[in-house]
Amino acid sequence: MSAPVFGAIDVLALGANWEPQSNSPSLSGTRVSTGGPDGDVVAENTHNNIESGTATYIYLGPVSTPPTDFPAAFAADSCDIGDLVDTNTLLITGIALDYSPCAAGKKPLVTFTYRDGPTAAPATPFVYVSALTTALPTYVTANVTVPDILAVTAGSAETQNSSWEMSMSFDPDLDKDGDYLAGQGYAGEEVVNLTFVGTPTSIVSTGWQQTTGPGTNTGEAVSNTGYGQAAYTFARGVTRT
Repeated sequence: MSAPVFGAIDVLALGANWEPQSNSPSLSGTRVSTGGPDGDVVAENTHNNIESGTATYIYLGPVSTPPTDFPAAFAADSCDIGDLVDTNTLLITGIALDYSPCAAGKKPLVTFTYRDGPTAAPATPFVYVSALTTALPTYVTANVTVPDILAVTAGSAETQNSSWEMSMSFDPDLDKDGDYLAGQGYAGEEVVNLTFVGTPTSIVSTGWQQTTGPGTNTGEAVSNTGYGQAAYTFARGVTRT
């Protein structure tokens, strides 16, 4: 047995612009079995073994003119949703930005969701890209803070946390042996989560669908040991590029 390795490695081979923080991989397959005349298993097999997982990074950026927004950073290093990474062995199916560390002066965390299967881009390559651009800052060259992401009129409220995520669905077709044959990504969408201390005056969400928010009748989430909080979730579909 090989010795355990301490620390995180760049499992997606994103390069020097990305500092790996953690990786949570898994290998899963589909087990099938056949029963005999008395119902007991007489034959069984496992097929369609898929390697998938999540890998979390901090973005450092290049020394010279680093991108100041994450959509530009993803494009520059070819790690958008729909891109193949790790020498065309893994497909990125989701990306999440967690800005909560910024409240403590730390850089945001970037988590990629991946899976294996495709080893070449489709005949017409495509990726999913957010149009939020500067609303998703990398903070490579700026002081960190928790961004509003959407246009917020805070009033007496204060932004406490924000996050963004984008994902696509991926359904594979299997071959005669029940293993991966081909697949295609589709149905890209992005989600913004915002949490405030207090309730903001307004949030401009044109083009988004609000899926959660403070109660209409009961208002903010409150406790007997803290101030009231208002949490919102907005989602919208994304057209492939």
